[in-house]
Amino acid sequence: MKIAKYFVGLALLMPLALGAGNLDKVNAISKEIKSQYAPDSRQAIWEVSAESDGSSIVLKGKTSEAAAHASFVDALNKKKISYKDSIAVYPANKWGIVRISVAHLRGKPAHSAEIVSQAIMGTPLRLLEKEGEWWRVQSPDGYISYMIGNSFVQKTAGDINAWKKADRLVVSSLDQIKVYTDADKKGYKDIVTDLVNGCIVVCEKTQDEMVQVVLPDGRKAWGDASAFVKIGEWADQEFAPEKIIETGYSMMGIPYLWGGMSTKSLDCSGFARVCYFANGYILMRDASQQALTGKRIEAADWKQCQTGDLLFFGNAKTRRVTHVAIYEHDGWYLHSSGRVKRNSVDPKSEGYLTTPFLHAVRIAGNEGSKGITKVINHPWYF
Repeated sequence: MKIAKYFVGLALLMPLALGAGNLDKVNAISKEIKSQYAPDSRQAIWEVSAESDGSSIVLKGKTSEAAAHASFVDALNKKKISYKDSIAVYPANKWGIVRISVAHLRGKPAHSAEIVSQAIMGTPLRLLEKEGEWWRVQSPDGYISYMIGNSFVQKTAGDINAWKKADRLVVSSLDQIKVYTDADKKGYKDIVTDLVNGCIVVCEKTQDEMVQVVLPDGRKAWGDASAFVKIGEWADQEFAPEKIIETGYSMMGIPYLWGGMSTKSLDCSGFARVCYFANGYILMRDASQQALTGKRIEAADWKQCQTGDLLFFGNAKTRRVTHVAIYEHDGWYLHSSGRVKRNSVDPKSEGYLTTPFLHAVRIAGNEGSKGITKVINHPWYF
């Protein structure tokens, strides 16, 4: 009797042992998948876990990368590991377009959470997951964060395709503008909304020197035609360092805001993003990401820098990047630190700051490489 009970107990334990052994293999494969497809959690989501139910492995979690999920289960199948797949793969064709001039993107789905970035009107968003009144979204630079649902309008794939074909205009004015209910009214009570540089709207019709535009949520308004440019002309600009610097100077004195990325207020990498976006280029969101793009120039060779190059500052020992600026000329650069201002990388200059200068990168000539995209080539816009 005791022997029989022993073998029954052993039979019950064997699946657990097999499951536990496979669990280590599954976790190792998951780690490899994350390293390959989602090394930067700001750009891609691989929040996957595995546990054993005794007879097989149960896969749980979420991912934004369908290719990562496919590779994961393919690897498990090749190793003949039994599993139950409960991984949620975020949709690739669920869309939204920002409906207000500047919308906040937060690190968590709460108004009390820190602002990690911003998106301006007309920015297309990939909608990943709804959490109450918040959505987890991905912006065109790949950045993943949370936006309150009333800051954008949901769009179908068909809506987005129609939007891409529409007669769209981009705000080219470096100054914040207002659009009004009627072409001949410009009082405070006639304001429909403000717009900032880079906002995208649809052209309805023109009248003299005014243009009627349709906002992403269907509202119509009138604005000065001189404040807009056709989207194709804006999106396919040649690299123009003078324009990047002019955009930077137009924000001189604007206050620093952690997560800010509009002409209203910005952080350091947001400043670089806004200046380049005015020239029709999309850079990566954070300074630490921007520092890994383009052609590298060592700090000792700063005299080789050209107008528009990005300068990176941070910890001299760890080489951790914490700040970015835009090079102007003769050692001078523009940046957002407390406010948008001008300083120098030259130790002999009166404008020199002691924050360690780590290296620079050149964006010009590196269009199409990782993290440097001309808007005309971005599939979410065209």
